[in-house]
Amino acid sequence: MSAQSILVTAFFLFNSNAVHAVEVKPQILLPIPESSQSIPTKKIILSEGKMIRYEVNGILEAKAELPAGAQIEIPLEYTKKYLPFRNSKGNLERSSTGFIHPIRILSVPADYQDEFTAEKINDFNTTAGGLSIFASIIEDIEGTEGHFAVHTTSEPNEAFLEYFHADGRPKFRYSKSIRKRFGSRLNHMVDGKSLSSEEREKWRSIYSELKRAATRTEPSEKSYMMIDSKLAQRLSAQFEKTGAISTRGAWTIATRATAVRHGFESVPCAEFQSEVLRQAYQRAGYRVTDDFNENKKNPLIWHHTAAVVNFSAALYRAGWIPWDASVYRPITGSFIMHQVGKSPGHTYISAGEDGMIVVDNGSPQGKDLRKSSARVLSMMYQSGVFFLPPGINPPAWSE
Repeated sequence: MSAQSILVTAFFLFNSNAVHAVEVKPQILLPIPESSQSIPTKKIILSEGKMIRYEVNGILEAKAELPAGAQIEIPLEYTKKYLPFRNSKGNLERSSTGFIHPIRILSVPADYQDEFTAEKINDFNTTAGGLSIFASIIEDIEGTEGHFAVHTTSEPNEAFLEYFHADGRPKFRYSKSIRKRFGSRLNHMVDGKSLSSEEREKWRSIYSELKRAATRTEPSEKSYMMIDSKLAQRLSAQFEKTGAISTRGAWTIATRATAVRHGFESVPCAEFQSEVLRQAYQRAGYRVTDDFNENKKNPLIWHHTAAVVNFSAALYRAGWIPWDASVYRPITGSFIMHQVGKSPGHTYISAGEDGMIVVDNGSPQGKDLRKSSARVLSMMYQSGVFFLPPGINPPAWSE
Protein backbone atom coordinates (compact mmCIF):
# COMPACT_ATOMS: atom_id res chain seq x y z
CA MET A 1 0.00 0.00 0.00
CA SER A 2 1.33 3.46 -0.89
CA ALA A 3 2.10 6.12 1.72
CA GLN A 4 -0.88 7.29 3.70
CA SER A 5 -1.70 10.86 4.56
CA ILE A 6 -2.64 11.89 8.06
CA LEU A 7 -5.27 14.47 8.86
CA VAL A 8 -5.23 16.08 12.28
CA THR A 9 -8.30 18.14 13.02
CA ALA A 10 -8.84 20.62 15.81
CA PHE A 11 -12.26 21.86 16.74
CA PHE A 12 -12.81 25.08 18.65
CA LEU A 13 -15.63 25.46 21.12
CA PHE A 14 -16.69 28.98 22.02
CA ASN A 15 -18.12 30.34 25.23
CA SER A 16 -18.43 33.81 26.64
CA ASN A 17 -15.05 33.71 28.36
CA ALA A 18 -12.55 31.91 26.18
CA VAL A 19 -11.78 29.80 23.17
CA HIS A 20 -10.79 26.22 23.99
CA ALA A 21 -8.90 23.95 21.63
CA VAL A 22 -10.10 20.36 21.86
CA GLU A 23 -7.64 17.74 20.67
CA VAL A 24 -9.07 15.21 18.26
CA LYS A 25 -7.48 11.85 17.57
CA PRO A 26 -5.63 11.83 14.22
CA GLN A 27 -7.35 10.03 11.36
CA ILE A 28 -5.61 8.02 8.68
CA LEU A 29 -6.88 8.81 5.21
CA LEU A 30 -6.77 6.69 2.11
CA PRO A 31 -4.26 7.76 -0.56
CA ILE A 32 -5.44 10.77 -2.52
CA PRO A 33 -5.59 10.11 -6.27
CA GLU A 34 -4.23 12.78 -8.54
CA SER A 35 -6.84 15.05 -10.08
CA SER A 36 -7.62 14.44 -13.71
CA GLN A 37 -9.05 17.91 -14.05
CA SER A 38 -7.05 20.74 -15.60
CA ILE A 39 -9.46 23.48 -14.49
CA PRO A 40 -8.89 25.32 -11.18
CA THR A 41 -10.37 23.37 -8.28
CA LYS A 42 -10.64 23.48 -4.51
CA LYS A 43 -10.31 20.62 -2.05
CA ILE A 44 -12.49 20.59 1.05
CA ILE A 45 -13.08 18.28 4.01
CA LEU A 46 -16.75 17.64 4.75
CA SER A 47 -17.67 18.75 8.27
CA GLU A 48 -20.64 16.36 8.31
CA GLY A 49 -21.89 13.39 6.31
CA LYS A 50 -23.49 14.25 2.95
CA MET A 51 -25.30 12.29 0.27
CA ILE A 52 -23.81 12.37 -3.23
CA ARG A 53 -26.25 12.18 -6.13
CA TYR A 54 -26.32 11.64 -9.86
CA GLU A 55 -28.84 12.68 -12.48
CA VAL A 56 -31.21 10.17 -14.08
CA ASN A 57 -33.92 11.48 -16.41
CA GLY A 58 -33.91 14.91 -14.80
CA ILE A 59 -33.99 13.57 -11.22
CA LEU A 60 -31.11 13.55 -8.75
CA GLU A 61 -30.92 10.03 -7.36
CA ALA A 62 -28.93 8.99 -4.28
CA LYS A 63 -25.56 7.37 -4.97
CA ALA A 64 -23.90 7.05 -1.57
CA GLU A 65 -23.51 8.97 1.68
CA LEU A 66 -20.03 10.31 2.23
CA PRO A 67 -18.92 10.38 5.88
CA ALA A 68 -17.76 13.43 7.78
CA GLY A 69 -14.06 13.89 7.11
CA ALA A 70 -14.30 12.83 3.47
CA GLN A 71 -12.23 14.95 1.11
CA ILE A 72 -13.82 16.12 -2.11
CA GLU A 73 -12.75 18.37 -4.96
CA ILE A 74 -14.93 20.89 -6.78
CA PRO A 75 -14.23 23.34 -9.60
CA LEU A 76 -13.87 26.94 -8.50
CA GLU A 77 -16.46 27.75 -11.18
CA TYR A 78 -18.95 25.07 -10.17
CA THR A 79 -22.54 25.02 -11.34
CA LYS A 80 -25.72 24.72 -9.29
CA LYS A 81 -28.52 22.28 -10.07
CA TYR A 82 -32.09 22.79 -8.89
CA LEU A 83 -33.48 19.49 -10.12
CA PRO A 84 -35.95 17.45 -8.07
CA PHE A 85 -34.29 14.82 -5.88
CA ARG A 86 -35.50 11.58 -4.37
CA ASN A 87 -35.56 11.58 -0.58
CA SER A 88 -34.97 8.66 1.79
CA LYS A 89 -38.66 7.70 1.58
CA GLY A 90 -38.54 7.47 -2.20
CA ASN A 91 -40.55 10.65 -2.73
CA LEU A 92 -39.50 13.53 -4.97
CA GLU A 93 -38.64 16.89 -3.42
CA ARG A 94 -37.24 20.18 -4.63
CA SER A 95 -34.66 22.28 -2.87
CA SER A 96 -34.23 26.04 -3.10
CA THR A 97 -30.69 25.54 -1.78
CA GLY A 98 -29.73 23.44 -4.80
CA PHE A 99 -26.89 21.01 -5.48
CA ILE A 100 -23.28 21.77 -6.38
CA HIS A 101 -22.03 20.06 -9.54
CA PRO A 102 -19.67 18.45 -10.37
CA ILE A 103 -17.75 17.06 -7.43
CA ARG A 104 -15.01 14.46 -7.22
CA ILE A 105 -14.26 12.20 -4.26
CA LEU A 106 -10.60 12.17 -3.25
CA SER A 107 -10.47 10.25 0.03
CA VAL A 108 -12.34 9.10 3.13
CA PRO A 109 -11.24 8.55 6.74
CA ALA A 110 -9.58 5.18 7.33
CA ASP A 111 -12.57 3.92 9.33
CA TYR A 112 -14.54 3.88 6.06
CA GLN A 113 -11.92 2.36 3.74
CA ASP A 114 -13.67 -1.01 3.62
CA GLU A 115 -16.86 0.65 2.39
CA PHE A 116 -15.15 3.18 0.12
CA THR A 117 -12.37 1.24 -1.54
CA ALA A 118 -10.16 2.91 -4.12
CA GLU A 119 -11.99 0.93 -6.81
CA LYS A 120 -15.41 2.07 -5.58
CA ILE A 121 -14.28 5.70 -5.34
CA ASN A 122 -13.08 5.47 -8.93
CA ASP A 123 -16.45 4.02 -9.96
CA PHE A 124 -18.24 6.91 -8.26
CA ASN A 125 -15.98 9.48 -9.91
CA THR A 126 -16.64 8.05 -13.36
CA THR A 127 -20.44 8.17 -12.98
CA ALA A 128 -22.00 9.32 -16.25
CA GLY A 129 -22.88 13.00 -15.98
CA GLY A 130 -20.87 13.48 -12.79
CA LEU A 131 -21.78 13.73 -9.12
CA SER A 132 -23.66 16.42 -7.19
CA ILE A 133 -23.84 17.30 -3.49
CA PHE A 134 -26.24 19.41 -1.42
CA ALA A 135 -25.14 23.05 -1.53
CA SER A 136 -25.18 23.43 2.25
CA ILE A 137 -21.45 22.63 1.97
CA ILE A 138 -20.98 26.24 0.81
CA GLU A 139 -19.85 27.06 4.33
CA ASP A 140 -17.05 24.48 3.98
CA ILE A 141 -16.12 26.08 0.66
CA GLU A 142 -16.25 29.72 1.75
CA GLY A 143 -15.10 29.43 5.35
CA THR A 144 -16.29 31.69 8.16
CA GLU A 145 -13.51 34.27 8.31
CA GLY A 146 -12.66 37.29 6.20
CA HIS A 147 -14.90 38.93 3.62
CA PHE A 148 -17.00 37.64 0.75
CA ALA A 149 -15.62 38.24 -2.73
CA VAL A 150 -16.96 41.46 -4.23
CA HIS A 151 -19.20 41.02 -7.27
CA THR A 152 -18.49 43.32 -10.17
CA THR A 153 -20.79 44.36 -13.00
CA SER A 154 -21.16 41.62 -15.60
CA GLU A 155 -22.76 41.30 -19.00
CA PRO A 156 -26.22 39.71 -18.91
CA ASN A 157 -26.62 36.40 -20.71
CA GLU A 158 -29.45 35.57 -23.12
CA ALA A 159 -31.50 33.86 -20.42
CA PHE A 160 -31.44 36.96 -18.22
CA LEU A 161 -32.48 39.18 -21.12
CA GLU A 162 -35.43 36.88 -21.73
CA TYR A 163 -36.86 37.90 -18.34
CA PHE A 164 -35.22 41.25 -17.56
CA HIS A 165 -34.00 44.36 -19.32
CA ALA A 166 -30.24 44.92 -19.28
CA ASP A 167 -30.55 47.33 -16.33
CA GLY A 168 -32.44 44.74 -14.26
CA ARG A 169 -36.01 45.95 -14.78
CA PRO A 170 -38.34 42.93 -15.11
CA LYS A 171 -40.04 42.28 -18.42
CA PHE A 172 -42.82 40.51 -16.52
CA ARG A 173 -45.35 42.24 -14.30
CA TYR A 174 -47.45 41.09 -11.33
CA SER A 175 -48.88 44.51 -10.48
CA LYS A 176 -52.53 43.49 -10.46
CA SER A 177 -51.97 40.46 -8.21
CA ILE A 178 -49.68 42.40 -5.88
CA ARG A 179 -52.22 45.21 -5.56
CA LYS A 180 -54.95 42.69 -4.83
CA ARG A 181 -52.87 41.13 -2.07
CA PHE A 182 -51.38 44.21 -0.41
CA GLY A 183 -53.86 46.95 -1.22
CA SER A 184 -53.25 50.67 -0.95
CA ARG A 185 -49.96 50.36 0.93
CA LEU A 186 -48.29 49.07 -2.24
CA ASN A 187 -45.71 51.61 -3.48
CA HIS A 188 -46.60 53.97 -0.62
CA MET A 189 -43.95 56.66 -0.31
CA VAL A 190 -43.47 57.57 3.35
CA ASP A 191 -42.08 61.07 3.78
CA GLY A 192 -39.40 60.98 6.44
CA LYS A 193 -40.81 64.23 7.83
CA SER A 194 -44.04 62.40 8.68
CA LEU A 195 -42.11 60.09 11.01
CA SER A 196 -40.87 61.03 14.44
CA SER A 197 -37.12 61.39 14.87
CA GLU A 198 -37.13 58.14 16.86
CA GLU A 199 -38.95 56.30 14.06
CA ARG A 200 -36.59 57.67 11.41
CA GLU A 201 -33.57 56.59 13.42
CA LYS A 202 -35.04 53.14 14.02
CA TRP A 203 -35.84 52.34 10.39
CA ARG A 204 -32.61 53.82 9.07
CA SER A 205 -30.56 51.86 11.60
CA ILE A 206 -32.27 48.56 10.82
CA TYR A 207 -32.00 49.14 7.08
CA SER A 208 -28.32 50.05 7.46
CA GLU A 209 -27.69 46.70 9.16
CA LEU A 210 -29.54 44.84 6.41
CA LYS A 211 -27.36 46.54 3.78
CA ARG A 212 -24.21 45.82 5.75
CA ALA A 213 -24.93 42.08 5.84
CA ALA A 214 -26.41 41.75 2.34
CA THR A 215 -24.16 43.80 0.09
CA ARG A 216 -21.93 41.85 -2.28
CA THR A 217 -20.77 44.84 -4.32
CA GLU A 218 -18.75 46.04 -1.33
CA PRO A 219 -16.72 44.04 1.21
CA SER A 220 -18.98 42.26 3.70
CA GLU A 221 -17.83 40.10 6.59
CA LYS A 222 -18.54 36.40 6.18
CA SER A 223 -19.37 36.15 9.87
CA TYR A 224 -22.65 38.00 9.28
CA MET A 225 -23.74 34.83 7.50
CA MET A 226 -21.45 32.00 8.61
CA ILE A 227 -20.26 30.74 11.98
CA ASP A 228 -19.22 27.39 13.44
CA SER A 229 -22.07 24.92 12.88
CA LYS A 230 -22.01 23.57 16.44
CA LEU A 231 -22.27 27.09 17.81
CA ALA A 232 -25.13 27.72 15.39
CA GLN A 233 -27.01 24.72 16.78
CA ARG A 234 -26.77 26.14 20.29
CA LEU A 235 -27.82 29.62 19.22
CA SER A 236 -30.79 28.28 17.25
CA ALA A 237 -32.06 26.29 20.23
CA GLN A 238 -31.38 29.20 22.58
CA PHE A 239 -33.52 31.56 20.49
CA GLU A 240 -36.46 29.18 20.60
CA LYS A 241 -36.05 28.68 24.35
CA THR A 242 -35.29 32.19 25.59
CA GLY A 243 -35.76 34.56 22.63
CA ALA A 244 -32.07 35.50 22.60
CA ILE A 245 -30.99 36.56 19.10
CA SER A 246 -27.48 36.25 17.71
CA THR A 247 -25.84 39.09 15.80
CA ARG A 248 -23.83 36.78 13.54
CA GLY A 249 -24.16 33.59 11.52
CA ALA A 250 -27.63 34.09 9.99
CA TRP A 251 -27.10 31.56 7.19
CA THR A 252 -25.58 28.83 9.37
CA ILE A 253 -28.19 29.22 12.11
CA ALA A 254 -31.12 29.14 9.69
CA THR A 255 -30.04 26.54 7.13
CA ARG A 256 -27.78 24.19 9.09
CA ALA A 257 -29.48 24.38 12.47
CA THR A 258 -33.11 25.54 12.63
CA ALA A 259 -34.24 24.11 9.28
CA VAL A 260 -32.44 20.81 9.86
CA ARG A 261 -33.83 20.34 13.38
CA HIS A 262 -37.38 21.02 12.25
CA GLY A 263 -37.35 19.06 9.02
CA PHE A 264 -37.33 21.64 6.22
CA GLU A 265 -33.64 21.59 5.28
CA SER A 266 -34.47 21.58 1.56
CA VAL A 267 -36.51 24.81 1.62
CA PRO A 268 -35.15 27.18 4.28
CA CYS A 269 -35.33 30.38 2.20
CA ALA A 270 -37.90 32.22 4.35
CA GLU A 271 -36.30 31.12 7.61
CA PHE A 272 -32.93 32.39 6.37
CA GLN A 273 -34.38 35.80 5.52
CA SER A 274 -36.21 35.83 8.87
CA GLU A 275 -32.90 35.24 10.65
CA VAL A 276 -31.23 37.98 8.60
CA LEU A 277 -34.02 40.33 9.70
CA ARG A 278 -33.92 39.30 13.37
CA GLN A 279 -30.18 39.88 13.50
CA ALA A 280 -30.46 43.27 11.79
CA TYR A 281 -32.87 44.41 14.51
CA GLN A 282 -30.55 43.03 17.18
CA ARG A 283 -27.42 44.73 15.82
CA ALA A 284 -29.30 48.00 15.42
CA GLY A 285 -30.41 47.83 19.06
CA TYR A 286 -34.16 47.32 18.60
CA ARG A 287 -36.55 44.59 19.76
CA VAL A 288 -37.84 42.54 16.86
CA THR A 289 -40.84 41.58 19.01
CA ASP A 290 -42.05 45.19 18.98
CA ASP A 291 -42.98 44.72 15.30
CA PHE A 292 -43.32 40.95 14.99
CA ASN A 293 -45.47 39.36 17.68
CA GLU A 294 -48.56 37.29 18.45
CA ASN A 295 -50.81 40.34 18.78
CA LYS A 296 -50.06 41.28 15.17
CA LYS A 297 -50.26 37.62 14.16
CA ASN A 298 -46.76 37.80 12.70
CA PRO A 299 -44.23 36.32 15.16
CA LEU A 300 -40.89 35.97 13.40
CA ILE A 301 -40.20 32.34 14.24
CA TRP A 302 -39.89 29.25 12.06
CA HIS A 303 -43.26 27.63 12.83
CA HIS A 304 -44.96 30.78 11.57
CA THR A 305 -42.69 32.41 8.99
CA ALA A 306 -40.78 29.50 7.43
CA ALA A 307 -43.25 29.69 4.52
CA VAL A 308 -42.74 32.49 2.00
CA VAL A 309 -46.41 33.48 2.09
CA ASN A 310 -46.24 33.96 5.86
CA PHE A 311 -42.91 35.79 5.80
CA SER A 312 -44.23 38.34 3.30
CA ALA A 313 -47.44 38.70 5.33
CA ALA A 314 -45.41 39.18 8.51
CA LEU A 315 -43.47 42.05 6.94
CA TYR A 316 -46.71 43.66 5.81
CA ARG A 317 -48.32 43.37 9.24
CA ALA A 318 -45.19 44.87 10.81
CA GLY A 319 -45.74 48.01 8.75
CA TRP A 320 -43.10 47.40 6.11
CA ILE A 321 -43.88 48.77 2.65
CA PRO A 322 -44.39 46.45 -0.35
CA TRP A 323 -43.04 47.74 -3.67
CA ASP A 324 -43.81 46.61 -7.21
CA ALA A 325 -40.47 45.40 -8.63
CA SER A 326 -41.56 46.22 -12.18
CA VAL A 327 -41.95 49.89 -11.22
CA TYR A 328 -39.37 50.45 -8.46
CA ARG A 329 -35.76 49.33 -8.05
CA PRO A 330 -35.10 46.69 -5.34
CA ILE A 331 -32.17 48.47 -3.73
CA THR A 332 -29.58 46.63 -1.66
CA GLY A 333 -31.16 45.33 1.55
CA SER A 334 -34.65 44.83 0.05
CA PHE A 335 -36.43 41.56 0.83
CA ILE A 336 -37.54 40.32 -2.60
CA MET A 337 -40.28 37.78 -3.30
CA HIS A 338 -40.56 35.50 -6.32
CA GLN A 339 -43.72 36.65 -8.11
CA VAL A 340 -46.21 37.82 -5.43
CA GLY A 341 -44.66 36.24 -2.34
CA LYS A 342 -46.87 33.20 -1.96
CA SER A 343 -46.05 29.55 -1.28
CA PRO A 344 -44.59 27.55 -2.83
CA GLY A 345 -42.22 30.31 -3.78
CA HIS A 346 -38.86 31.81 -2.99
CA THR A 347 -37.49 34.83 -1.15
CA TYR A 348 -34.07 36.48 -1.28
CA ILE A 349 -32.43 39.77 -0.39
CA SER A 350 -31.02 42.28 -2.84
CA ALA A 351 -27.22 42.32 -2.63
CA GLY A 352 -26.59 45.01 -5.24
CA GLU A 353 -27.11 46.22 -8.80
CA ASP A 354 -30.83 46.84 -8.12
CA GLY A 355 -31.57 43.20 -7.41
CA MET A 356 -29.44 41.66 -10.15
CA ILE A 357 -27.16 40.33 -7.41
CA VAL A 358 -28.95 38.52 -4.59
CA VAL A 359 -28.22 36.56 -1.43
CA ASP A 360 -30.34 33.54 -0.54
CA ASN A 361 -30.10 30.19 1.19
CA GLY A 362 -28.38 28.64 -1.83
CA SER A 363 -25.94 31.50 -2.37
CA PRO A 364 -24.96 33.32 0.83
CA GLN A 365 -21.82 34.43 -0.99
CA GLY A 366 -24.01 36.19 -3.57
CA LYS A 367 -25.60 35.14 -6.85
CA ASP A 368 -25.50 37.16 -10.07
CA LEU A 369 -28.82 36.61 -11.82
CA ARG A 370 -27.26 37.83 -15.07
CA LYS A 371 -25.42 34.49 -15.22
CA SER A 372 -28.39 32.25 -14.36
CA SER A 373 -30.29 29.88 -16.63
CA ALA A 374 -33.77 30.63 -17.94
CA ARG A 375 -35.13 27.63 -16.04
CA VAL A 376 -33.78 28.87 -12.70
CA LEU A 377 -34.92 32.46 -13.29
CA SER A 378 -38.40 31.27 -14.20
CA MET A 379 -38.65 28.93 -11.23
CA MET A 380 -37.17 31.10 -8.46
CA TYR A 381 -36.22 34.66 -9.39
CA GLN A 382 -39.15 36.41 -11.06
CA SER A 383 -38.87 39.38 -8.72
CA GLY A 384 -42.44 40.61 -8.31
CA VAL A 385 -42.62 42.44 -4.99
CA PHE A 386 -40.08 43.57 -2.42
CA PHE A 387 -40.23 45.06 1.07
CA LEU A 388 -38.45 47.95 2.77
CA PRO A 389 -38.95 49.71 6.12
CA PRO A 390 -41.16 52.83 6.18
CA GLY A 391 -39.31 55.90 4.97
CA ILE A 392 -36.73 53.94 2.97
CA ASN A 393 -38.12 54.81 -0.45
CA PRO A 394 -36.54 53.19 -3.53
CA PRO A 395 -36.14 55.06 -6.83
CA ALA A 396 -38.38 54.19 -9.75
CA TRP A 397 -36.91 52.46 -12.79
CA SER A 398 -37.76 55.59 -14.76
CA GLU A 399 -35.50 57.73 -12.57
